[in-house]
Amino acid sequence: MNKNEGENQVSEKIYVISCSQDLLSLGMDRLRTAVDGMEERTLSLDWSKVRLVPVIANEKVAFTVGEQQFVPIKPISIPANAVVVQSYYGVNGMGHLSCIGSQEFKRPDEDRTADMSIFQSRIKASVLKGDLLGQVLIVPGKQHA
Repeated sequence: MNKNEGENQVSEKIYVISCSQDLLSLGMDRLRTAVDGMEERTLSLDWSKVRLVPVIANEKVAFTVGEQQFVPIKPISIPANAVVVQSYYGVNGMGHLSCIGSQEFKRPDEDRTADMSIFQSRIKASVLKGDLLGQVLIVPGKQHA
């Protein structure tokens, strides 16, 4: 290997970025951790058993215009290898749901529970407990070798 070959190699590691609110109390804004199990995979999706699930706020969160924040949600179970797709019908008129997930990292081939979302408000207002933030489609899948 010549001198430049080692410098040009891209790391094969994949990193998960955690942005938990709890990290702020430790003086950190994010945590970067190398993980296994996030490689490309082939899935077979079963569109005949899709669940349409409402994403419901689990506590009050106040927003300013254009602000984006974490909003805890009622837990949503997501089976291993399932794919989550956002539905754009049945949304909150106050703003937009960006994503759902958990502050505990789980690989796609593990059962997961989404209990947190990121929501952006277009107005100065509060999301209240029980408010519909949006809807997601949970499509079951199986991994192929």
